[in-house]
Amino acid sequence: MMEPIEQWWTRVDIEEKQWLREHSGADDLPESVQSAIAGAGGPSGDDPLSDEDWQFIRLQSETPD
Repeated sequence: MMEPIEQWWTRVDIEEKQWLREHSGADDLPESVQSAIAGAGGPSGDDPLSDEDWQFIRLQSETPD
């Protein structure tokens, strides 16, 4: 079962987090970003990030990792 973003976000590398912050709401994620999310316990494959996930990412953009 996929974990909520609050749990897997902390396990995503800084580079991928930065990409997500700079491309908020993107429909197509690079393979490296998709792999990092899936490896951290987030959605994988054709499972896109939800609106709630993107909202969390936008809110976390001001928080240091």
